[in-house]
Amino acid sequence: MRAALVILLLAVLAAAAVDALGDRAQNRPDALVAGTTTRVVFDVDTYDAEQPADRSARALWYTCAQTVSNQSVSVDVDPTGTATAILTPGLGDHGRKRIEGCLEDATIDRVRGDVLSIKTFAAG
Repeated sequence: MRAALVILLLAVLAAAAVDALGDRAQNRPDALVAGTTTRVVFDVDTYDAEQPADRSARALWYTCAQTVSNQSVSVDVDPTGTATAILTPGLGDHGRKRIEGCLEDATIDRVRGDVLSIKTFAAG
């Protein structure tokens, strides 16, 4: 009787641990908060002398912008490859992680992004 109770308790604890781990590992969409804006500043390093840094930054941004569901996105890139993207409405926690991970992972061959800052603020 006692062994069965211990096994049952361990099974309940294991199920709760698996459920909690599953919740933390899921990629959920964020609720869009009206009146917020997120500014993402990043730069790129290209390992191809023929590919200008500003074109690489735009290509990387437009590839990674697909990972978030914001309504309005604009990006400005200076000739050195430093880009500033504005997303409206602003990103939530999951969106920030997705965009940062995409920009810094090897998403496009011979292009490496480096996120300098991600800031969300209330518009106005």
